[in-house]
Amino acid sequence: MKLPRLALLAAALAAAAGCSSSAPSGSPSSTTATAPGHILRLVTVGDIDGLNPLLRSQALGTDIDLLVYGYFFELDDKMRYVPDLATEVPSRENGGVSADGLTLTYHLRSGVKWQDGTPFTARDVVFTANAIVRSKSAISSPSGWDDIARVEAIGDDEVRFHLKKLYAPAISTFFCESGLYPVLPAHVLEKYSDITRAPFDHPIGTGPFRLVRWKRGESIELQANAAYWRGRPKLDDIEYFEAPSTDAAVSILDDGNADGWLRAPAGLYEKLKGLRGFNVESSPTLSYTHLDLNQENRTLDDPRVRKAISLAIDRDALAAKVPGAGADAAYADISPLSWAYEKGKQPKPDPARARALLRAAGWLAAPGNTLRKGRQTLAFTLSTASDSSTAQAIETLLQQELRGVGIETTIKDYPSDQLLAPYGAGGVVFAGKYDAALFSWTAGADPDDSAEYMCDQIPPKGQNDLYWCDDKLDAAERGALSTYDRTVRKRYYAVTQNELASQAATIVLYFERQASVTPADMRGFAPAPSTSNNWNSWEWSI
Repeated sequence: MKLPRLALLAAALAAAAGCSSSAPSGSPSSTTATAPGHILRLVTVGDIDGLNPLLRSQALGTDIDLLVYGYFFELDDKMRYVPDLATEVPSRENGGVSADGLTLTYHLRSGVKWQDGTPFTARDVVFTANAIVRSKSAISSPSGWDDIARVEAIGDDEVRFHLKKLYAPAISTFFCESGLYPVLPAHVLEKYSDITRAPFDHPIGTGPFRLVRWKRGESIELQANAAYWRGRPKLDDIEYFEAPSTDAAVSILDDGNADGWLRAPAGLYEKLKGLRGFNVESSPTLSYTHLDLNQENRTLDDPRVRKAISLAIDRDALAAKVPGAGADAAYADISPLSWAYEKGKQPKPDPARARALLRAAGWLAAPGNTLRKGRQTLAFTLSTASDSSTAQAIETLLQQELRGVGIETTIKDYPSDQLLAPYGAGGVVFAGKYDAALFSWTAGADPDDSAEYMCDQIPPKGQNDLYWCDDKLDAAERGALSTYDRTVRKRYYAVTQNELASQAATIVLYFERQASVTPADMRGFAPAPSTSNNWNSWEWSI
């Protein structure tokens, strides 16, 4: 499952389920050598919508969770697991994954304490997992959690998840950073029958910082957790200040009233580069912009027409014109950063072949550089978000390239909340009320994309807004979901990537890049493409 995000909008969404790789890093003694010091003041645009981690999915909320709470694993800047509350990633080799794949065993780190001094144990894991399963209709991302049969504690330092069926992204979902939900304290919350209604006025976690003050709409203050299991963080405090707009945020930085902006809009990259005393980085993300073609449109139901559309587009030229932090041309929804990426498949623009495919499909040259089949002109509607100037600029470029091979498009844009509203709310994309739609997905680090492309995921059941069913892709998706073996899964995902590219029901254009602003003398900051840049905040120093 992925979350929709309009191309290069200022506010990014948090990634949904999935994390990858298995190289552990970090040790309890890695941060104790340098004396703690200084306060990191960060600017942000927009506030968190509450302190309950189960009821939010926006980026800032996830950033705060990475500071306050603990997960089994975080994801580093290479999308590798960083063991936190769990000491190792379950596998067949270490006995953490049962032969039938239905039992996952986690060994928990001993000596970890909640920020009120209470010991962390397996009871906290069982409590939180059960609370999530009971609340799955209310939480922001229930995928995977509804496959849990039961969770049991084996003493204080071991916990087992028993599944109803094998779920390949399970390890990357259950209390993994990109699965969104951290472990919560049983001793504080077990008195509430419904955890989604519990007050979170003073959240208590096991993370490197304690949340000490939240002034709604103004600021969030966090202080170093002296009892953190890795050792006291090098920073004393981290403070977030909310700016009313992106322009105001830039002014706050320029005036010296903030030290950084870790989720700066990519479009402001060049402007931010002009600020003195800061390090401004452009780094890759897992958010990709694509053109979806509705298969309920009979013209677009022809794979030759879809392939011609793909061949008409110069992805490299398009990515080069994305303003700000830029973009990296792409052909598939799996990033080159992923272990599942299939190399060497970047398509090259070929207008001559595109025209040949259209002729083979029966579309013949007509006056005005148009194509006709009988009385019908080859034309359809192209839609994106009316409140994203960048998306509209890319849309116009696509319109020009398609016109170059004789395809006419009419632009009909919608406000983002209408374009991407859920099926039940009549959203343009998910209710299939469009021909071709340009927007972005924020992918998880796990390559699972079954909710977007499988035959049984057509709305309202899932996110297959293409209204497309492909038996070859469907079989590969099922195969990839049937095993934890990464080598086997990679073979299946090679099939899905090739099928997506050859059938071109969705045309992936580029992966967006993110912008981050930090003090020039900051050390330890390593922007991560998946979920949050706060994965190693205990190592940050100024």
